[in-house]
Amino acid sequence: MREQLRWENEMLRTELASLREQNERLRASLARLQEDEQWRAQRQHLVEAELAHLVRLRVAAQRLHESLEPLALLEILQDLLVNLVGSEALGIFELEPRGAELVLRVSLGIDADRFRRLPLGDDPLGQAARTGACWLGDLMEESCAQGGTEGPRACVPLKLGDHVLGMMVLFGLLPHKPRLEPEDRELLELLATEGARALYCARGIAAGTPS
Repeated sequence: MREQLRWENEMLRTELASLREQNERLRASLARLQEDEQWRAQRQHLVEAELAHLVRLRVAAQRLHESLEPLALLEILQDLLVNLVGSEALGIFELEPRGAELVLRVSLGIDADRFRRLPLGDDPLGQAARTGACWLGDLMEESCAQGGTEGPRACVPLKLGDHVLGMMVLFGLLPHKPRLEPEDRELLELLATEGARALYCARGIAAGTPS
């Protein structure tokens, strides 16, 4: 009788060990499936984000060719900065012929009289106008970009080749967007390049000269 019980106990221990082993394999398999599912979800999110970004670039490029009138073109550019970049306070300037100051052409959410004419100094605005290089305060570690109209968040030259035609200046972003992101740089650079080209052509047509 004791032998029988001992044998049954051994069988139970063996079966229990087997069940535990199977349980561990199932847990490991489930963990791998969860990791695969998480990876697929992350990959899908990245693909969707990239597609959305490409759509924004395509929309921007198309809209900048909707008008051949300089002021209407700048208004389209302003609309793109609001709806695609997420700015709620901005100004678009043209560089006056002598290159000494920027003249405000269209604006949103700022005191237009205050920013009507801006002499080029040593601040980010002046440096961007002279060098033709974008200044994006939110993407610079040493910069503490300020919101509202106290200081620019971004200064993006409208540049054709080495010639600066004007400047897009962002002073504030929409509440749901606390800062500019790296992907915004590509969009702003596209708006600057395509916007400058379109503005140059529109100016030429308005002046009655070929561009």
